[in-house]
Amino acid sequence: MAILRTEDFDGFLKRKIAGMNGLLLHGSDPATIAALARQAARAVMGNDQNVSGLLRLEISSLKEDPSKLLDEFFALSLLGDRRALLIDGADESTLKFLNPIITSSSVANFLILTSENLSKASKLRVACETAELFGSLVIYAEDEAAQAARIRKLLAADQLSWAGEAEQLFFATVGSDRAAVDQEAAKLALYCLGQAHVSEADVEAICGDTAAFGTDELIDAVLAGDLSAADRMAGSLDSDSAGARGVLPVLLLHLTRLQALHIEMERGATIDMVVRNSKPTIFFKRHTAFKSQLRKFDLETLIVMQQSIATAILQSRKQADLWEAITGRALLSLARSARV
Repeated sequence: MAILRTEDFDGFLKRKIAGMNGLLLHGSDPATIAALARQAARAVMGNDQNVSGLLRLEISSLKEDPSKLLDEFFALSLLGDRRALLIDGADESTLKFLNPIITSSSVANFLILTSENLSKASKLRVACETAELFGSLVIYAEDEAAQAARIRKLLAADQLSWAGEAEQLFFATVGSDRAAVDQEAAKLALYCLGQAHVSEADVEAICGDTAAFGTDELIDAVLAGDLSAADRMAGSLDSDSAGARGVLPVLLLHLTRLQALHIEMERGATIDMVVRNSKPTIFFKRHTAFKSQLRKFDLETLIVMQQSIATAILQSRKQADLWEAITGRALLSLARSARV
């Protein structure tokens, strides 16, 4: 059995998941649970970017036909590749048809269960915690100290550390919402890649209100396929400013966010719902742009776009003297593809 702690999760994915049948994620932080579920799915399917192959199963349909779950779970590919199956909202009533998989001693596909916080007496929780080939992780709300420590660890993975009062400025700017903190920290780490420290100026450039000013309009013009507007805005950027150098990282995180919203839509949420309820909050004036982009691009297209921007960022790091040309070319190339 594997009763996990949050700090054990990455190690579980690297060293144990290949020999496990499933994972129960439950607790009081839905955003984190959803993020960890996607991370587990990527680990199973061996793809760091694309989780579109994740099979989501509805509880209502499984109750009507429990054999469907068993068929999907034991249906292994002839090539030996494992699939990830996801059931959201698992509870005591689902244990009856989940139990044959939870107690199975044969490795097959991988079942991810998500739930609200389950008590220690929960039969579903006990079954997963005592099963030979199942893992269980409860997600607790973080206090300020735990959150700060986790972000320091995230930055350290990229050989980064806070300088001066940058850490205090970061949390004062971003707030304490876990989804917002994680998104902004990832964006900041990408922006500062290759440096030793994250400065207050870096936080102001990427996470502050001034960083978003103008950049959002440029991103929306690029994804709308408006070549003239994108070219004009890109040309007006101050090449000496940190904000200008941060355009591609901000665009990369925007594409990642659109992917996350698409995944919520695949679970049954409407465009209006995912935009209105998004964490961090999408400013009302940008709702129309987000909805238009979600309608225009499917998940696979967003992943291709993301990969092209990630490649451009890497090129700009390797050829720092050409970063302006690389940035401009990447933006216009994306705008052209968005016109189709």
